[in-house]
Amino acid sequence: MDVSKLDLNLLQTLDALLLEGSVTEAAHRMGISQPAMSARLARLRELFGDRLLVPSGRNLVPTAKAEEIGSRLRILLQDLHTLVGEQSSFDPATARDVFRLGGTDYAHSVLTLELIDQLRRSAPFVSLAAMPFETGNLWESLEQGRLDAAVVTSFVTLNDANARHLIDEDFVMVQRRGHPRGLRPPDVDEFCSLDHVLVSPEGGGFVGAVDRELGQMGFQRNVAVSLPHFLLVAALIAGTDMVAVVPRRLAEMHGRELDVLPLPIPVPGFGLQLVWHPRRRSDPAHVWLRGQVVSLVQTD
Repeated sequence: MDVSKLDLNLLQTLDALLLEGSVTEAAHRMGISQPAMSARLARLRELFGDRLLVPSGRNLVPTAKAEEIGSRLRILLQDLHTLVGEQSSFDPATARDVFRLGGTDYAHSVLTLELIDQLRRSAPFVSLAAMPFETGNLWESLEQGRLDAAVVTSFVTLNDANARHLIDEDFVMVQRRGHPRGLRPPDVDEFCSLDHVLVSPEGGGFVGAVDRELGQMGFQRNVAVSLPHFLLVAALIAGTDMVAVVPRRLAEMHGRELDVLPLPIPVPGFGLQLVWHPRRRSDPAHVWLRGQVVSLVQTD
């Protein structure tokens, strides 16, 4: 490859194409037209001597060579962005950055939705992608730039990551409004006699922290339904006589449809923290983004 023909815009273009898997979306990310993006892809293919991205359904997927290039390229671009960014400022009123924030459905519900509203008012041209993640590859996603930051529970430990505590959370029981059992807090016997919905993030599980606490006390509840996401709970509970144990903030978001009641047993809560790669520590854009997230919980 003739390096003299390679410029920073082409490298950024390749990174955008690999991230988006779409000429149209990559063009939007770069702020150029679709024909201009197609022309840049043609130049990249010529320079690297490889197709780089090939059609798969409605998307483009990277070739083996593009995958090899992609992770190294993203790190190099991040280092360059940080180097330049440390000497510049970030203006949210005019910035067109694209941020990718990882989180569970719970974290996105209680924080990211409010963050989006805040960003629309303070940074109208900034784009935010709420992304899922797997704990096992979270560090790699932060390191390679697939995520700019992530909101994770206090149980997730990344020794090399920077972190900021956000909130502490506890659990409550929810039931539908007008439930035949009334509004009295349940005792342990009644709690165990009810049909429960359990959230199993890994999918298909019927035992959680509540069941372990009950087991130590010699009790067992009836878990009738296992769901993979917290966001499915409210709709199911609102239309049945089943109950569920959910984080308090999530329960209060659905206070119009659900009664929120204390648990009859102590169940350990958890914290949420914001984590990011040390490479982003001084980047003005990321410092600003982290400040926006933290500002959401400063009054809690």
